[in-house]
Amino acid sequence: MATLAEFRAQYPQYDSVPDLTLADSLHEKFYSKIPKIEFYKTIGLGTAAAIPGAEGVVTGKAAPTVPLRDRIMGVIETPLAFGATLAGSAISPFVGIAGTLASGKYGTQEGIRAGEEAMKAVQYQPRTQTAREALSAVGEFLQPVTGALPPTLGATGATLNALAPAVATQANVLARPAIRQAAVPVQNALANVMTREQPVMPGVGAASTSEELMRQERLQRLGIPATAGERTKNLAQQQFEAEVGRGVVTGISEDAKTTLAEQMRAFKANQQKAIVQNFERMTNEIGAEVADPTQMRAVGKIVDKALNDEYTKKYNAYKALYEKADNAGETLQQVSYQKLLDYINTKTPTARGKLDPILDSVAESLAMNDPGKTGTITVRALEDIYQQIGKVKGSPSAPEMKLLITQMGEGAGGELYQAARQARALLAKQFEDVSRVDKLLGTKAGYADRQVALDDVFKHIVLDGSLEDMRTVTTLLKKGGPEGRQAYAELQGQTIQHMKDMLTKSDQPSFRNLNTLINQLDAEDKLVYMFGKAGRNEIMDLRDAIKDVLVKQPGAVNYSNTSGAVLRGLEALQAIRFPGAKPAAEFARTREVTGKVQEALKQPNAMVPKQPNQNSILKIDLSGMAKK
Repeated sequence: MATLAEFRAQYPQYDSVPDLTLADSLHEKFYSKIPKIEFYKTIGLGTAAAIPGAEGVVTGKAAPTVPLRDRIMGVIETPLAFGATLAGSAISPFVGIAGTLASGKYGTQEGIRAGEEAMKAVQYQPRTQTAREALSAVGEFLQPVTGALPPTLGATGATLNALAPAVATQANVLARPAIRQAAVPVQNALANVMTREQPVMPGVGAASTSEELMRQERLQRLGIPATAGERTKNLAQQQFEAEVGRGVVTGISEDAKTTLAEQMRAFKANQQKAIVQNFERMTNEIGAEVADPTQMRAVGKIVDKALNDEYTKKYNAYKALYEKADNAGETLQQVSYQKLLDYINTKTPTARGKLDPILDSVAESLAMNDPGKTGTITVRALEDIYQQIGKVKGSPSAPEMKLLITQMGEGAGGELYQAARQARALLAKQFEDVSRVDKLLGTKAGYADRQVALDDVFKHIVLDGSLEDMRTVTTLLKKGGPEGRQAYAELQGQTIQHMKDMLTKSDQPSFRNLNTLINQLDAEDKLVYMFGKAGRNEIMDLRDAIKDVLVKQPGAVNYSNTSGAVLRGLEALQAIRFPGAKPAAEFARTREVTGKVQEALKQPNAMVPKQPNQNSILKIDLSGMAKK
């Protein structure tokens, strides 16, 4: 099988067809049985062709990136090449500028001679692409006035030569102060640029790396548009995009700066919308119906109701067992309460009367149920005292007294009573002895206020505490029937919505806040517990995609370097009012910048149609999670 270059050599009529278009046609007509990626390798395109538009993939006759020094020399060379086509005094201002830039001696004979020599060397053929494009733009700019122009800019030259006698003196007068102001910083900056090698920016001069391909695939799969600089992580490209967004691109009109900045801002707004849509999609796939950063209280109500309903159901079940034991006479058996009384007597009168009043209250109940002071009471009376203690929240003595009562009832009564005791112990273990659950159901001591406000239920369960703390609450929900499972889905959805809120609640999206939250949940294994491995991986993918578009290379924004100084100086020179020079230069520069912006915002075409996300959180089986 011939390479693409060999095929073109044999069939030159296809030379103008873009590489990928030609390769796709050959593959479809003659080599469709070969996997496309392997076919690309064989014909010399490489694996980077898997994503058209990636850096290093030829998708058409795209203009190569112009190095910084060529851009600078092109700006200097343009008036020389332009002036070389003309005659008379119209070229003298350009000669002065060229001499100044070349020799640093503006206005001197030496400087002018240097400019003349430079013009002679050009010989009507500018050496840099920048100069060639600028000359072409001049022709386009003046064409409506002069008509069709010959290749040598004859009509343009005639026009300017006709104007030369009237404007030459004025041009020199206007040019002299502007040049004095701009020439020194430009000259210094040019000296730095021309005498040292420019640093190689990340991604420049190399085919797309595997990281770039993964980045583009991830962005494409999640439907998040990205600029060329964001996809390739090319520093120079990101600097250019940052300048466009801030409206500070040099060499173009204020209207053009505003238009391009608005275009970049609109792109970023659409990008942020696509990111938010991913969070919304995940929330919907979970099955959450209420979850939203503004609906914390609503989610709290759903979770609170599900927990209370589950508690009530189990409470009623154990009460029914006790009733059966009562009816069978099993709770009339007498048991000793001496251990409980001894514990109470170890406390001081102050502790019993003021610090922990439940102690005296229990002592009084024991006396009332044993008026004959026999030292024993019925099992039923003992259970009533247990309930009395359970209603008091925050008592330091309550846990010890409840334990003593449990021990006193061991082996008493019959099978029905023992079954009731087991049901009661399970209720305490799941709801009362677990602080996370108990606080959700309880009220503040002496008040009707909740210990955990409904607005804070999500934070109490998911964000605060350990994985085990969260598991004790969510296990109850997952086993609590349809309402409990929906409450758990709301907690899952609220977790995703909280991630969205961390990203978007500020004026500017904050990847740092989002990343901190995700890393915290992941470090505690809460992401895997709540969403499974597939869901966790999708969240991490979205996190990485957001990082791709929000986190720039160091120096990409608010940078200050030699190239910036050069371009600012050249813009100052451009402001010199030579006849037609500024409009023509602005025209060329605007066309160049507009083209670069369009390329930066163009999205790579997908070779494979977008498929449903195989790692979708929707794939999680919540019923299976209830068994954990």
